[in-house]
Amino acid sequence: MKIDLVLEEKLVLVTTNSEAHLLGGSDYVYMDWGPDFTLHHGMNFPSAAPDLSFDLGPLALNYVLAAGGSGYFRMSEARSHITAGRLHLVPEMPQFSYPVYAVQSATADETVAVPALAGLHAVASGDIKP
Repeated sequence: MKIDLVLEEKLVLVTTNSEAHLLGGSDYVYMDWGPDFTLHHGMNFPSAAPDLSFDLGPLALNYVLAAGGSGYFRMSEARSHITAGRLHLVPEMPQFSYPVYAVQSATADETVAVPALAGLHAVASGDIKP
């Protein structure tokens, strides 16, 4: 297998309540970003017990925007909502790394794999809109 890092995202804690300064409360939505996030989230917030969890980021973000609340989301997705004032970064909260990889067979046809990987990098960098 050949593994390439396509993109390194940041997961940030955002909220619809501009006065919020801590994680928690009944409006906190837990988004399952995978085992690394679960581990680091648990180490930073050992007593967090969210009432609601999701495993699909866009669905969780739409829920928070519609119903109010807070959660960890990819900065690239939250940025436009922060700029528009719909979401607010919660100050002094940890940010978590969220790498995105492309995995291919080491014996993949290079005439297909190289352009495909270049396309993924172009989309990830914003040069091409998906």
